[in-house]
Amino acid sequence: MNKAVLNYANPFWGNAGTQSPAAEGMARNWNWLKAQTGNTHPGALVPCGWVSVVPYSAAYSCGYGINGVSSCGPAPVALDRKYAYGFSHFHTSGVGYLGYFYNYFLITPAVCGADTSRRSDLDNEAAHPGYYSGTLSNYGVDFELTAGKFAAYHRCRYQDGKAGTLTLDVQLLGLGRDIIGERKKEHIAEYGLSPAGDNVWHGFVLGNGVKIFFAVKFDGDIKTAAIEGSKVIATVNGGYSESVIAFSLSSVAEADERLNAAVKTGFDNARSSAEAEWTARLNRIRVEFPQESDTRIFYSTLYHSLLKPVDAGDEFTDFQTMWDVYRTQLPLVLAICPDLGKRIVDSMMKTIEKFGFFPNGYMMTDDYHHDDNQATSLVIYTLCDGFNRGYISDYAQFKKAVTTEFAHADISGRSPTHKLDLAGALRAAAEIAGRCGDESYAAELRKESLLWKEAYDPATGLMVADAVYYEGTCWNYSFRPHTQMKERIELAGGVEKFTQLLDKFFGADCPPETAPGDRLTINNRFEGMNNESDMETPYCYLWAGRRDRLAEVCDLVKRCRFCEGDGGCPGNNDSGGLSSWYVWSMLGIYPYTGTNYYLLGAPAVNRAEIDLPNGTLEIEVERESSASIYPAGYEFNGKRFNEPWLPLPELEKGGKLKFYLTDKSTGASPIPDWL
Repeated sequence: MNKAVLNYANPFWGNAGTQSPAAEGMARNWNWLKAQTGNTHPGALVPCGWVSVVPYSAAYSCGYGINGVSSCGPAPVALDRKYAYGFSHFHTSGVGYLGYFYNYFLITPAVCGADTSRRSDLDNEAAHPGYYSGTLSNYGVDFELTAGKFAAYHRCRYQDGKAGTLTLDVQLLGLGRDIIGERKKEHIAEYGLSPAGDNVWHGFVLGNGVKIFFAVKFDGDIKTAAIEGSKVIATVNGGYSESVIAFSLSSVAEADERLNAAVKTGFDNARSSAEAEWTARLNRIRVEFPQESDTRIFYSTLYHSLLKPVDAGDEFTDFQTMWDVYRTQLPLVLAICPDLGKRIVDSMMKTIEKFGFFPNGYMMTDDYHHDDNQATSLVIYTLCDGFNRGYISDYAQFKKAVTTEFAHADISGRSPTHKLDLAGALRAAAEIAGRCGDESYAAELRKESLLWKEAYDPATGLMVADAVYYEGTCWNYSFRPHTQMKERIELAGGVEKFTQLLDKFFGADCPPETAPGDRLTINNRFEGMNNESDMETPYCYLWAGRRDRLAEVCDLVKRCRFCEGDGGCPGNNDSGGLSSWYVWSMLGIYPYTGTNYYLLGAPAVNRAEIDLPNGTLEIEVERESSASIYPAGYEFNGKRFNEPWLPLPELEKGGKLKFYLTDKSTGASPIPDWL
């Protein structure tokens, strides 16, 4: 096991405004529609951990950093430097304006006399997966943070051994009014706070319609401690304090139990455990790149792909949103973390049983319909991915979940994209029903899936133009691989016409010297990983027989969009949606969600090993030269082939997959006939 992986994975990746390299070639035609920031945070947490802990500045959108509200263009700078009021404990990851921003519970350490009504300068930041440290300079405190599954730990040293204070405020929720203005101001509707013995306090808060129970313990030379309104304020001698806070969605008693377990574990053991878990998870993929900088980007993106959804104990939540994660991030978790994957799909089925549907955006809020405008029945794709991997063994249970979800689906009055969502979900479920011998139900679903045809205009070969499209135009959604692709391409006028449309969308038909430039909003063009709306469209080139063009697009995304450091993410990372696309595409394999197949691209690695549910896949790359990006064929377990795809059951058994890459295209590639 490579322990250095913790040093390659950078929690600060994507925290700041995008600093992508200058665009080249057809990338100069791509559309920068959305915010140019990753909106990630560097806080300490475990993989898919419910509790995260990070300095709270009240800034957009994670409560960390310096940015103001941003939906498009460069991220506006709201603060002149890094500041913090203390530490908060629940955070979104990479999202834009979802309307719910978390940041519950503020713990603030300070030397006596410090003005904690003002933000402190935040200095000396350092972090790796599972651990974060820094200095609250104006508060006179050096601190370390770590986390477990249900608890957060804070270790504080008051400078020069001074006496200090340690404060918990249970009424914190959301972002600062100076940051977000009047657009949305979250608040705690109700709270309870009471002593529970020996510097322990517990209670609950009700915010966004969800009740969170908590228990907290202060440790050190505590001289006085008292409840003052919504706060616990303690005075500390000896220049040192520790605190632990634990949470539950069920009861105060469970929060107390989790606190007792966390206190018994202690800061050092919790940190070691978090680091060990991250080391194990990140080492599920072992890579070698031509340059070490690529390795750092890869593990930083992999790290930020394994933060959500979160295991809150009784269920998984923080699917923020399914539209962002169902194609890339959830398949990644299901593929390399089978223990988490099985529990995620189990939780999804329980949520469907609970509500009669699965919310497209499922957060810690009782607003279960706030993202209905994005998409329809995307949970079906993930349930099918789970079934295809054996995480759901009971077909009757699977059928009950999908029939319940389909009964809830209502696409009337919605964008034509919802027809494609539903059509693909129907066809994915039909394939499983057919394999399980439920042919009458499979035939019914296949017939219903034909609604995809209503979304297209045969006169243009594109989706109907006279409609509302979420974060894009009809062009961004016209090249989504889906059911019956052969008929879809015939509708566009055949492969040649379809390829011409694809080339126009990606700007491949526009000479670089006449391309508009960089960081521009250019409608009807590929969004270039600045957004998730069309992230799978490069792979549509496989249905045009143009794996060479797919290779060119992926190479340009790698070179012109993703980079190292705080500005390394080209857009809102949205719970790992963008970063996981990068992980898959650099490996050269792409899971086509809802199907039983992987698509093959053009790997950027020299070699890789991936621990999959049923074996280890070794990827080797033979290049004609260091500049080679074009696939010229493949070899799997000693057998040469030319088709740019492999069945999921075969690939996930493991073995050796070899890519042959050349400097120039080798001509048309076989076209998938299984979708």
